[in-house]
This record gives sequence, C-alpha cells and structure tokens, in this order.
Amino acid sequence: MSSLAVIPGDGIGPEVMAEVVKVHAVVEDIFGTGLTTDVLPYDADYFLEHGDVDIDIQEIRNRYRAVLLGALGDPRIPDNRHAKQIIGGLRQQLELSVNLRPVRLRTLEHCPLKHVTSIEDVDLVIVRENTEDVYVGIGGTVRGGRPGHVAMEVGVHTRWAVDRAVTAAFELARSRPRRRLTLVDKSNAMPSAGPLWQERFRAIASSYPDVECDHLYVDAAAMELIRYPARFDVVVAGNLFGDILSDEAAQLAGGLGVAPSASYDPEDTGFFGVFEAVHGSAPDIAGTGRANPLASVMSYSLMLDRMGLREAHTAVERAVDHVLCGDLLTPDLGGIARTDEVGDEMCRAIARHDKD
Repeated sequence: MSSLAVIPGDGIGPEVMAEVVKVHAVVEDIFGTGLTTDVLPYDADYFLEHGDVDIDIQEIRNRYRAVLLGALGDPRIPDNRHAKQIIGGLRQQLELSVNLRPVRLRTLEHCPLKHVTSIEDVDLVIVRENTEDVYVGIGGTVRGGRPGHVAMEVGVHTRWAVDRAVTAAFELARSRPRRRLTLVDKSNAMPSAGPLWQERFRAIASSYPDVECDHLYVDAAAMELIRYPARFDVVVAGNLFGDILSDEAAQLAGGLGVAPSASYDPEDTGFFGVFEAVHGSAPDIAGTGRANPLASVMSYSLMLDRMGLREAHTAVERAVDHVLCGDLLTPDLGGIARTDEVGDEMCRAIARHDKD
C-alpha cells in the first residue's frame, strides 16, 4: 500500500477535502488503487499553536506518493504566513516547478461569454512555472510609511526553471489533438526576463517540430481569452502571469469552484506532486455547506492521471461531467445543493461507471 498525505487546510478546506476522501474511498473500492490516506495537521490552528509550520519535506517525499492540499487562509493570520510556509515550502523545497491548470467547459450554461457556442471553444491548459518570479520573496521596503516610501519585489527567472516549464508544456501540447503552444510574457516591458523565456522557448521548440508555436504579450493574451478562447490549447507562462491568466480562464468554465491544479517535478518518478483547488479558503461561507467540492475532486482526478491510473481518472472525470451537466449544483454555479450532496452524487456516478 502507498499513502497520500491529506492537508485539509482552513475555511472551507476541511469540508471540501472530506468529499475528496469520500470519493477516493469509492475509487479505491472499485479500482483498487492501493492508496491509503493520512491526514496531516498543518493549518492556521497549527500555526497559531506552534508559531511556525515546519514541514519535514524529506518525510513528505519519502513517505507519501502525493499530497492532496486544501485551501489555506485565515482572518486570524492576515499576512497568510502559514499559507506561504505550507504552499511555498512544498512547491519550492520539493522543486515542483510545473503547475498545470486545465480549463475545460463541460456545459455552455456555465460560460459567461455569449459568443461561445460550443464547449470545445474552451479547452485549454495553462502551464505555470511554479517556483520563481516574484514569489521567491526577494524584496523589501525603504523609508516605510513616509512620503519617500520605496517598495521592491524582485522577479527571479532561471534558465533551469524556464526549461523545465517550457519542456513540460511542449510535452503536454504534443499529447493533445491540436498540438498548439502559446508562450505568454511581457518582454516589451521586461527586457531581462522576457528574452530568456523567448530564447529558451525557441531552442526547445526545435525538438518539437510537430507542435505549432506562437507568442503573445500577457495583456494581449488576457484580451484574447475573452475575445476568442478557442485559439488557445496549451499556454506556458511565468509564475505571476500564469497565476493571473489561469484565474481569468477559470471563469470561462464556471469559476474557481471548478478550477483544479497539479504541481509536480517532471523529473521525480517517485513523488507525483501536490494537487489542490485553485480557489481560496472562503471563510465567509465556511461551515454553511455551500462550498463547491468539484475543484478539489478534479485535482484528485489530475493526481490519478499523473499516477497512470487511467481507468479511475476516466471514471472521476465522467462523474464530474455528470454533475456539472445536471441540476445538483452548489450556489456558485446557480444551484442550491450542499457540499456533501454533490460529493454523494459524485460517488454514485463513479459507482455507476463500474456497471457501464
């Protein structure tokens, strides 16, 4: 047996993650994945009790095959130090340099764009470099609070990390029917980082002659996502731009409640990565039963796919389709269903898959 680390998180995280564990129990019963779950206590309460969140990264890598991570964020910790320690610690110390954020429309009713007339028009994946850019925490302030206040954030881009993200994006594009990859940057305003991304993109593209390539500045890409989302297949971008664009793109498929993600090291064949919903902890609705569990379930599905558990992955994806195309929806999607009701429906749909 192999283990999955489950970190429920804060706010709606625990109630959403409970539905993921419920779904996993059905998947395990039907498909025999051999994956047990182990709940870890890292959250705001842990931070407030201990004053720190010191995760043993080596133990995570050695003991677990993957981490299922719930949303993090708590009003009692306004600077989100604990979330940065947990998320940043996992991503950077485990070298999870690739972050996949797929966006796929399942039913036209969930797309806010009137000119989208086919669900095939919104089917893309954003590959976000996951360990660098302004998220490395280099910067500071001078003369804080005074008229001459200076604030600095330094974006770091290394050839090593760029190569890993771009190569992963090409590999993904090659595996998809359209075989199209778009590089997004802001090289006209970032004359150091932009040329590095473009030079490495061109160099790596020479090994993928079967993939059609193009380039957009990030502002143009943001516009094109709204104007003509069908032009996008796979998008690769740095950490900051990938973060922003993936949240925008998620709205085309129904919002952050259906936005999954996978963070992984493409060279690590033993530890498969960290899988988490893109949305936050939503403390304002925590405990009300209104949270949408689908993004976390879809992140779990990405984990199954990355592990090569294709039949189980297909069953979960079909169950997601069933729910999103039905009437049992949480309030963010226009329904009145409770979190646990959606989880139960997912479980029933997966069980039916075994009988199809």
